[in-house]
Amino acid sequence: MSRRSLLRGATAGGLAVAGAGALSACGVQGHVVPPGSKDNGQAGKDYSDVEKTVVFANWPAYIDINPKNSNDRPTLDAFTKQTGISVQYLEIINDNNDWYTHVDPSLIKGQDTGYDIMVVSDYMVAKYRTYDYIQELNLANIPNHGKLLPNVLHDPTDPGRMHSIPWAYGYTTLAYNSNLVKQPITSIAEVFTRPDLKGKVSLFSEMEDTVALAMLAQGLDPEHFTDAQFNQALDYIRRAKNAGQVRAFAGNDYLSDFQQGNTAVTMAYSGDVAQLGKPNLVTVDLPKEGMLAWSDNCVIPNFARHKTNAEKLLNYYLEPSVAAQLDDYIDYIPVVDGAVAALQQLDPTAAGVPLIVPTPQMVSKARGFMSLSVAQLNDYTSRFQQVTGQ
Repeated sequence: MSRRSLLRGATAGGLAVAGAGALSACGVQGHVVPPGSKDNGQAGKDYSDVEKTVVFANWPAYIDINPKNSNDRPTLDAFTKQTGISVQYLEIINDNNDWYTHVDPSLIKGQDTGYDIMVVSDYMVAKYRTYDYIQELNLANIPNHGKLLPNVLHDPTDPGRMHSIPWAYGYTTLAYNSNLVKQPITSIAEVFTRPDLKGKVSLFSEMEDTVALAMLAQGLDPEHFTDAQFNQALDYIRRAKNAGQVRAFAGNDYLSDFQQGNTAVTMAYSGDVAQLGKPNLVTVDLPKEGMLAWSDNCVIPNFARHKTNAEKLLNYYLEPSVAAQLDDYIDYIPVVDGAVAALQQLDPTAAGVPLIVPTPQMVSKARGFMSLSVAQLNDYTSRFQQVTGQ
């Protein structure tokens, strides 16, 4: 199972409650963006010149590993050899909201969290930016930022990518079991309405993913929508559930259920299904209405002790050859110019998979999810969970 399925599934069940609880615990009134702030974050003293280290907080199983030695992470080792900067790599993030609750007390007090880089989901980037909790990147230290692809730079939660660098970039699409589904699936609307799929469909318990696909099925744009359109998508999901179309709203167990034949058709993350290796498990590379694009992102929290070193590490992972090596291991989409060519040299089989190297048509039809305020995020997730029963 990929990191993304665990990441998104783990947060889906309790976002509204956990998020609201976290805000209540610290007192939302304490989250004050400084007057005149331009959302640049707040810098601490940078010790990069005298402390050649970076503290990097990430999720488990989200980096390349030497198959002969699980403690050996080839790309990180190469960075240290190249720069002399050691990386304290910590696989300690297991839930977006738990992590937010962990770092919030330091950030609200204007203190160093102890981390120079942390990886968070796209919708959480918007939340951190709302509270001015992450720093604007110094692009002088990240010249490879100019290699980011246009569709990656165009991000609803961080337009221009001045606060975040994608660690993993992918799509939410569909997959079906051809042993159980005799007529091929080509559109999202079929999953919500086709009579022969009744009781066989698994949707995600993650609000953004399922609402986005419901919007696309109705010709709406998940990147730009009104509250009325959100309600329209929610009602579309409710009707499918009430009609018995949906077998389950699944979290991180969706892929094992699908592979075992418990569900005939499922929403799916591109990295999970890119190389399932079973001919009867068919992925819909591009539903006719499009797909949801998402990213999990490296951000630098306020008061980080080694910001310059952190930016050098981010720049390193935007090198096409390094990006290709990482993406080849985690099965997600290259985000920098030149990485596809590098991946073709490194692993031609992976480079031939459209959900790893998408076609231009796939890129053009992938849409992000609109940046939400914290109040909207909690409200929409709560209303979605009322429909799904999560």
